[in-house]
Amino acid sequence: MQKLIDEIEAMLKTINIPKKNKDNNRRKFPAFCRAMTLGYVKKRYINTVELSTPTLKYPELYKKLVHLGILCNFEFTSIHINHNIVTPKHKDSRNMGVSLIISFGDYTGCDLYVEGVKQDTYRKPVIFNGSKLEHWNSDDLVGNRYSLVYYNIKIPDAVKDITQETI
Repeated sequence: MQKLIDEIEAMLKTINIPKKNKDNNRRKFPAFCRAMTLGYVKKRYINTVELSTPTLKYPELYKKLVHLGILCNFEFTSIHINHNIVTPKHKDSRNMGVSLIISFGDYTGCDLYVEGVKQDTYRKPVIFNGSKLEHWNSDDLVGNRYSLVYYNIKIPDAVKDITQETI
């Protein structure tokens, strides 16, 4: 698994992960933060579920991310990639059930806390119910931190027959 994480990190370093701005930053993260979602996403204004634009743009990255999720024995519909994001206290109200998070990079700090308990996510998967449990990061990030959040959204029956391996 560690070799795969190294490969994913190398790929992420070559990608321009979008910056958060006033239109795509509902949690009010600092402007230097970057994030994108691969896999299935709900299109807000047209109420459909489809593969995200970054999924189609970066199919090799998506395949590696899916492989990592499978190695972690975790079922998911979506993968959120964070780069240098320090999250405030929140719950993931739109997620269904448990989520898996794993982080990597050349960083210190930015520890994950779930209901006040520190979790070690550095190159290790941590599973918790982010829709029910309040969680956040400490605000002492130094360096470059990537985190992957594997989670599930509600998918209409018409889409359920399509799996992550289809691209």
